[in-house]
Amino acid sequence: MFCFKCGANMPDGAAVCPQCGAAAQAASQVPPPAGVTPSVQPASAWSNAPAISPGQPASPATSQYKPYAPPQTDGKATGSLILGILSMVCLGILAGIPAIILGHMSRKSIRESMGRLKGEGQATAGMVMGYISVALIPVILIIAAIAIPSLLRSRMAANDAAAASTLRTVNTSQVAYLTQYPQAGYARDMASMGPGSVDCSIDVNHSSDHACLLSAPIASEQCIATNWCANKYGFQFAVTGICVENQPCSDYIATAVPLQMGASGTRSFCSTSDGVVRYKRSDPPAAPITSVEECNAWAPIS
Repeated sequence: MFCFKCGANMPDGAAVCPQCGAAAQAASQVPPPAGVTPSVQPASAWSNAPAISPGQPASPATSQYKPYAPPQTDGKATGSLILGILSMVCLGILAGIPAIILGHMSRKSIRESMGRLKGEGQATAGMVMGYISVALIPVILIIAAIAIPSLLRSRMAANDAAAASTLRTVNTSQVAYLTQYPQAGYARDMASMGPGSVDCSIDVNHSSDHACLLSAPIASEQCIATNWCANKYGFQFAVTGICVENQPCSDYIATAVPLQMGASGTRSFCSTSDGVVRYKRSDPPAAPITSVEECNAWAPIS
């Protein structure tokens, strides 16, 4: 029998070790290996260990392993991708800048999550599309700066051509009016060549007051005397007859003026019974022309 503490040989039945005084009941029947001093952890080392009741979950101090959780896709990465697509499709910079911001925030969160978050590819794609939408702004502005003035010039040129064509139609209608109603001469205003309130499909309704040669709005009932009428092609029109009381009208002046010079048209136009359409580029008349001589002073269209 050997002492568990010092390894000394003890007589059988001894209560304590004669060498170190250790209790005999703790002695081991098997001697320790040669050269190894046995040791015993004191009971105080276990006295402070936390007690765990059956069914109680282990605390972090008593548990070494946690269950594995798959990484989750970062919501900011998804938002950046969606905004990036919208910035390329329709919203442009309005969605591009938020896509860039969310993309950077998502990439930072993913790097700091230590594998708990994923979606870096979505965040990068959203950022790239956002940057492209922002980079396209100067290109779009340059194209707009070139295209818009050209479109405006083309529109004004088309309005000018349409206004001059309308005056030629008025000239043709005045010749027809003179032929049908020689006792009246030329029509004294636009309304006389228009339908007025009559049914032009019935020939007997045609008269020198409503000849049905022009259609509304260019020849509505309001187009009388020296009133501007018919907002058409960005121009306003008027016809003023050269008339003497109780005699046929011997001439007329048809005038067309842009509603806004330099925006809806570039020239004012006039014409008389000679059928020549003339124009003036500046100082449009504030009222319809009433003098044949004034119209003849304008330059004819070549």
